[in-house]
Amino acid sequence: MDVDMSTMGIDHQHPARPVSSDLPIPTVTHLMFPDAMDGYNVQILTRNFTFTPALINRIPAANEGHSHIYVNGTKIARVYGVWYHLPANFFHSGENQLRVTLNANDHSTWTVEGDVIASTVSVVRP
Repeated sequence: MDVDMSTMGIDHQHPARPVSSDLPIPTVTHLMFPDAMDGYNVQILTRNFTFTPALINRIPAANEGHSHIYVNGTKIARVYGVWYHLPANFFHSGENQLRVTLNANDHSTWTVEGDVIASTVSVVRP
């Protein structure tokens, strides 16, 4: 089933959660690979961060949690590991922005000095 979440009017704003100054700062970047069947496969690469899917919706712990994927500003999914498949229907023709954020177990967004820990890449779809 194809779902266009942008038409649902769902607001996915999450509060900021600063990384402790006495811990290593987590980082994230991501790569996108066209999928031969449909869409893209996203590889999420982190440092100083641990995916903890079994602890979702629990008390946040330093430098762990999950990530959120946004396409053109609309939250598409929570991600609990390093790979995620995005169907082509989430992208419009032309340039698209795909953003990955690092989030704590309570869905708050990890930040450093007020800046969200995130990675953004442009994807051009014919």
